[in-house]
Amino acid sequence: MQKNALVTGGNSGIGYATAKLLKAKGYTVFICGRDQVRIDKAAQELGATAILADIGNTDDVAGLVNYFADKPLSALVNNAAVAHFIPLPLITSADFDQFMNINLRAPLELIKGLLPSLQQVSGSITNVSSAVVNNGLANAALYAATKGALEAVTKSLAIELAPVGVRINAVSPGAIDTPIIGKLGFDEPTQAAIKAHMETTIPLKRFGRPEEVAEVIVAQLESAYTTGAIWAVDGGVNVT
Repeated sequence: MQKNALVTGGNSGIGYATAKLLKAKGYTVFICGRDQVRIDKAAQELGATAILADIGNTDDVAGLVNYFADKPLSALVNNAAVAHFIPLPLITSADFDQFMNINLRAPLELIKGLLPSLQQVSGSITNVSSAVVNNGLANAALYAATKGALEAVTKSLAIELAPVGVRINAVSPGAIDTPIIGKLGFDEPTQAAIKAHMETTIPLKRFGRPEEVAEVIVAQLESAYTTGAIWAVDGGVNVT
């Protein structure tokens, strides 16, 4: 039986690595992103289907739901997110709306809209959270707040969706070496200095690789007795 999987933000980083692993395990993989060139390139490399969609746009989210209206969905990975540093005095209402729309509303709307497709095959959902929820990071209040809310959603929906045969979990990555590091607004020397300092605070003394997070995501998706779990993939940061 064909197993369909949708990975949001599947053209790079953790999303790309997850899509690649799902493809290797026999899933028919769909990835979405907001840049046509990048999403098409990634899909070609992966042997996946590209869907142009900006999850910060409600019409695009509705379009994703409609795309799967007649398709069973075995796996949904809510990976796409916005992440950048904003000091508290500089946070605007537009920033708040952007973080809430992309990091919280969109995953919730996708789960809601895709639930009939997931129910058809007792599908599974993994939400990508962040270690910053439990460890804190200066200038990351909006990011931490939305990811914390996503974890709360995960736990509540695990109870709500269990009776209809749908499981939902989350992964909480720590410092992972992905392109998102370059989107934090710092020049390359500053980025390198930040990374070097962060590595000294990680028990395993290194950044993780996207593939290491992907392995945990796929394990959650396929672990039939796991729901409502938040699995840390952070090199030990959460226990220090």
